[in-house]
Amino acid sequence: MSQSTITFRIPEEEKALVAEYAKAHNASLTELYRNAVLEKIENELDLNTLQTAIKISTENKEKGISQDEMEKLINEL
Repeated sequence: MSQSTITFRIPEEEKALVAEYAKAHNASLTELYRNAVLEKIENELDLNTLQTAIKISTENKEKGISQDEMEKLINEL
């Protein structure tokens, strides 16, 4: 897989903070930034999916079930 380089500027104080955080978590700055961006994207996609599901459920006037009822259904499988 080919790779690209992305360059951005941050204040020295933030760089020092991020570098210390990366060091404390045994990660490179590249790993830290890449993981943070990908996690942000994933969280936003998850939130959009949840919001869509809630909207559809509301439009269909669906009734929720309790966790106990859900566990019972799962155990019946």
